Amino acid sequence: MTADDGLALARQGYEGAATAWADGAELVYGPMADALLARAPELAGQLVLDVGAGTGAVSHRLLAAGAHVVAVDASWPMLAHQASSRPPAVVGDISRLPMVDGAVGGAAAAFVLNHLADPVAALVEARRVVRRGGFIVASVFSIADPPPAKAAIDGVVATAGWEPPEWYQFLKSVDGQLGTAATMRAAAQAADLKHVDVVDQPVCTGVTDPRDIVRYRLPNRREPCSWPDSATGPGVG
Repeated sequence: MTADDGLALARQGYEGAATAWADGAELVYGPMADALLARAPELAGQLVLDVGAGTGAVSHRLLAAGAHVVAVDASWPMLAHQASSRPPAVVGDISRLPMVDGAVGGAAAAFVLNHLADPVAALVEARRVVRRGGFIVASVFSIADPPPAKAAIDGVVATAGWEPPEWYQFLKSVDGQLGTAATMRAAAQAADLKHVDVVDQPVCTGVTDPRDIVRYRLPNRREPCSWPDSATGPGVG
C-alpha cells in the first residue's frame, strides 16, 4: 500500500465524524493535549503548526497559551467544524506539508503519527517546516497497558455483528509502530531530530462515567467505530 492509499483510507475514517469527535473523543483527547503541550517550551508569541489538528483540541490550547496557530489536517470536514472559533487552517498531507522551509517556530502532532504507514517521513517533513532551533512535540498511544474498557466495548460491538471497514483495518495495521518509548525514540532519531526526549507516562483524563467512556469509544456515527485506545503515550520533543 502506498502512502497516498493509506492517507485516503485514514481520511475515510473521519468522514462525517467531526461533531461526534468533538463531543465524544475530545473527552479523552483534551486532557492528553494538555499533557503533550506541557512538554513544549514557552508557547506565547510562537507560531506553531498543529499537525493533524482534527476538530481543534490542541489548537484551542495553543491559542490559550498565547501561541499563533496554523492548523493542518487531511480532512476538510474536521477542520471546518466550528471554524469561526478556530485558527487559520489548510487541508494537507502530513508527509507533504503545504509550507515553506522554516515557516514555523514549532509543531505539535498529537495522535496522528500512529495513523501513518511511514511516521518517520512525517517527522522529517515536520522538521523541514520548523525553523532551526524550534521544537516538535508529538504523542502516540502506548501499547504497553491497553485499558480493559477498550476490550470490553470492542467485544460488545463485535458480538452485535459489527465488521471493521477497510479504513479501520488499515489504522489498526499501522497503530502501534510507535507504541513504546524505544520505537518513538528510534523514529525521532531516524528523522534526524536533535535533543530527543521521550517519556512514556499515564495521563489522567478524568473520564470515569461509563456513558462518557462509551461516548469516547463509539462516537455517534453511521456505524460504530473504535478510536485509539489508551490514555498513555510517549512524546517526542
